[in-house]
Amino acid sequence: MQWWLNVFFLVNGLWVPGQEFDGWAPRPYASERLCFERKTFAERESRLHPLDHPAVWICSEGEPMREPPDDMRGRSC
Repeated sequence: MQWWLNVFFLVNGLWVPGQEFDGWAPRPYASERLCFERKTFAERESRLHPLDHPAVWICSEGEPMREPPDDMRGRSC
């Protein structure tokens, strides 16, 4: 089963999927371990080199995420 590294950006109080922005589409990985390694790398790089918007990185199995998880919907932190 394929794993996907998804990113969501907090824009104007709403979590927006990365694929809404050029170059931020979900990336496939062959295993959960590889996905979490890249997630850790992405989080570290985002801290060292801040992005224009706050970002949350999520690994998902099977298909890329098109919507934020339920616990992130409507949340503006």
